[in-house]
Amino acid sequence: MQAPGKHRDSDTSRETVRHSPARDDPGRKALPALPQQLEEVLVVVGGRALEEAEEGTEEPAPHLENFAFYNTKAKRWTPLPDFPDFHKWGFSLAALNNSVYVTGGSRGTKTDTWSTTQAWCFPMKEAAWRPVAPMLKARTNHASSALNGEIYVIGGTTLDVVEVESYDPYTDTWTPVSPALKYVSNFSAASCQGRLYLVGSSACKYNALALQCYNPVTEAWSMIASPFLPKYLSSPRCAALQGALYLVGDNTKKVYVYDPGANLWQKVQSLHSLHENGALVPLGDALYLTGGRWQGMDGDYHVEMEAYDPRRDAWIRHGALPRLWLYHCASTVFLDVSKWTQPFSPIQEH
Repeated sequence: MQAPGKHRDSDTSRETVRHSPARDDPGRKALPALPQQLEEVLVVVGGRALEEAEEGTEEPAPHLENFAFYNTKAKRWTPLPDFPDFHKWGFSLAALNNSVYVTGGSRGTKTDTWSTTQAWCFPMKEAAWRPVAPMLKARTNHASSALNGEIYVIGGTTLDVVEVESYDPYTDTWTPVSPALKYVSNFSAASCQGRLYLVGSSACKYNALALQCYNPVTEAWSMIASPFLPKYLSSPRCAALQGALYLVGDNTKKVYVYDPGANLWQKVQSLHSLHENGALVPLGDALYLTGGRWQGMDGDYHVEMEAYDPRRDAWIRHGALPRLWLYHCASTVFLDVSKWTQPFSPIQEH
């Protein structure tokens, strides 16, 4: 999900380039500097990929190039330093202060753990993964979102309660947050207009979707009865763009948008195709949706992306992702695209 303050972080980066010591001090000899090409890009962390799935393999081999970015201007995927705990699934990803955070999920490199408290951080300025303080609760198939300078993680624990906690990157600590009012196990969450929205249902009972909202000022949750909220979506994904909350699901091409001010849901242009186990991410003035789908009589698997332009109310195809990830998460950051130029290696045929 898009992190509040990300644009400020980018502005700060540009100010650093603009006000270098050589420029501020006329008497200091100017050093040659490479031009910065800061761009907002889509970053994806992938779990196990389809081409790696070999039967009879107890310990999966390391998978390289499981972390990448997509330059929307060049329409090109480029690998970033590999996420160290390869083959994970059920994890969540959020960006804050131009750093990528991966939380929870399966053990990944070890197949004996269903859920973990692990948390990883990739600061773009350091360009390296490092572990941060573990969460208070082990989580799998949870949601995460940046809000007011912190990372919130929602749900995914073993209790029939939507447990929530927040991470402060400056103190490297996690703090419990009030649980949501209604239990949901089939859900998504996103921050929008300074609040955290949780939309979901209890998958085991096929309950209708419910909309809940957390206000960080009052530290309280509320139920929102909103007209035309979809009855049910499988594996819903939501994201905020231009003050509105967009919602999609694995089981339909329909797309919904929620106006918090009017407390009203409505439909927008439908998707070109289904997208499973992927991500919905705002980038610039558009919304990017990724995910896989099975196609054809032979069961070919495709992991593709399309982007929504709210001004035209249209979805535009952006082709395939660089790997056939069975599970992945995405967000956006700013980086100097001129520093990352190595192309993806070809996929090995089995």
